[in-house]
Amino acid sequence: MGRTDRVPITHFIMIHRSSATLRPLILPAYCRSRERAEFHAVTQDIYWSGIAFRSAIMPAVGQVLTCSIRYVGLFEARVVGTEDHLFVVHLLTSRRRGGEIARTMLALAHEQERPLEAWRLHARINPVNRDVLVTLEDGRVLPGRLINVSASGAALVIEDTVERGAHIVIGSTAARVVRVFRDGIGAAFVTPFDPVQVHAGIRL
Repeated sequence: MGRTDRVPITHFIMIHRSSATLRPLILPAYCRSRERAEFHAVTQDIYWSGIAFRSAIMPAVGQVLTCSIRYVGLFEARVVGTEDHLFVVHLLTSRRRGGEIARTMLALAHEQERPLEAWRLHARINPVNRDVLVTLEDGRVLPGRLINVSASGAALVIEDTVERGAHIVIGSTAARVVRVFRDGIGAAFVTPFDPVQVHAGIRL
């Protein structure tokens, strides 16, 4: 796709800034269209009128996508801007449904901003399924190896440098890095699990 086919994301932000509050939010998502098979994406920022996604796959401007965001649900949207590994969509929903999505995502963004240093209060288990894929904020997907898991977080080995405070997705579970140690990180889940869900066979 050439540059002439793109509408810069900065153009979208300038147009919509007066009617939308930009908030960061990292949640796993999947998108698909008639022209493109389902692909993985991660939410980046939210507006009252749209959502920014980060992905290794770039849809074309004007393309209509069906998107599914964890904790938010399914909706249709049109791509209105692209830039590097980032694309912005405008929701194709009723005003009521759009309001529900915006309120849900703003609430989740607020939860992600809260201090998460209490993540180690829950009992930790050693999972049987240790291999996991970790999606970074820049869209890269890296192999990881779980050390332990609790209802509120996980420790894992990862072959890259990740800063404390960075948002990541472990498997399909959104998390924030709260501790960095040699060859690994400790991460707190954005939405903790119910303790009864945490067992040796857990999959994130």
